[in-house]
Amino acid sequence: MRFASLVTLTLALALAGAHAFADELSELDKLYARLAHTRYADEAQGIIGEIDALRLQSGSDTAGLLMTRARKARQAADPALARQIFDALVDLDPEWSEGFSARAGLRFESGDVDGAMTDLAQTLKRDPRDIGALVGLGAIVQGAGDPEGALKVLDAALALAPAYEPVKQARMRAQNQVWSRSP
Repeated sequence: MRFASLVTLTLALALAGAHAFADELSELDKLYARLAHTRYADEAQGIIGEIDALRLQSGSDTAGLLMTRARKARQAADPALARQIFDALVDLDPEWSEGFSARAGLRFESGDVDGAMTDLAQTLKRDPRDIGALVGLGAIVQGAGDPEGALKVLDAALALAPAYEPVKQARMRAQNQVWSRSP
């Protein structure tokens, strides 16, 4: 029951925010506008890279250092250390969505789906246009047996990035699951 209510809450946050997000960072707004209008997968991939690079800038040297160290610990297959550092990062800079997003990925990889959902909800609360968080949420919702809910989340991501192949592929997988259930 707890997981289902967490899925519903996170889904509501994602859908409410993904379409109506007023970001003060005009450079991000321009990138998202380009992303929404490109028809080319390669260009979409490049724009996503630029967006991710901007989102990784916390504005705090300490938070940036913690992110770097947590990512290195994760790459070195030391999830316990990575988790400690991500926890410290989120405590230090609770408004930086990327801290929650990165920790969500670590939690999901370690099997903590509820923790990943909580962090994705926090990520999307702070940045409803986080395409990676939307795709991650879609995968979790689909894995929980709700491909229709996954389609809703992935449609929000697709509205942001209609030419981005990972979103298109994730949506197709969810759509195929819906179709396979049809009589």
